[in-house]
Amino acid sequence: MNVTYTTTNEENIPVTIEANLDFEPQSDDTVWMLWSFAPLKSPNAAGGCSEEERRVLDAIKTELNDRLELRNGALYAGMRLQEGWAELYYYAAWSKGAEQQFRDLFKQHGYGQIEYGATRDTHHAFYHDVLVPDPFELQQAKSAEIIAELSAAGDDLSCERPVEHYLFFQTRTAMQRAAVALAEEGVRIETDLEEEGLYPHGLMYERTHACTPEVLEEVTRPLIETALEAHGHYLGWSTSLSGNEG
Repeated sequence: MNVTYTTTNEENIPVTIEANLDFEPQSDDTVWMLWSFAPLKSPNAAGGCSEEERRVLDAIKTELNDRLELRNGALYAGMRLQEGWAELYYYAAWSKGAEQQFRDLFKQHGYGQIEYGATRDTHHAFYHDVLVPDPFELQQAKSAEIIAELSAAGDDLSCERPVEHYLFFQTRTAMQRAAVALAEEGVRIETDLEEEGLYPHGLMYERTHACTPEVLEEVTRPLIETALEAHGHYLGWSTSLSGNEG
């Protein structure tokens, strides 16, 4: 599963990152990080590019996936869009011949010049340190997907409506403590939800609020922090249409 989120780099410049969260379980023997930098044709101030150019980059990525998996034992790790450049990252069992595959495909799609490199990264440090989202960034990506579905249905995201948030914990005691910590006026909490796996004890936190990215960031951040402090997991949120569809 690929997730896309936005963050800032060390110079506080916006960066759009796509990370392949399915990479690690399949990554045995991929010790070479293959990377390519291509100048964006339509960079924007948010650290991304136009929808049309993103579709082109996704097409390049898809074709590279097929070629590099077959010829180099490679797996797609992720992509960064920043400061006017598109950066694609793969991990491969061997690097021989990969450069020409990158150059040929980018050229076919109208990118005349690219930068290419291969670096030995046995433990996939770049993937873990740079591409993988932290819990807050991961939730940003998940929220964006739900927001897109609501918007596609004509929902007015600024309208307040009940929103259910789900937190799960390793012990019932941790869940109960979180319920007490989160209790406040205007909030409804249900406890003793059950789930299989590492976090079997859950609670539902219902609050009325809008579903804009800004409001969701404000609401979910303290919930994620509460879960993390108790070694738990914030699963996500759900809601219905506001009733003010256009």
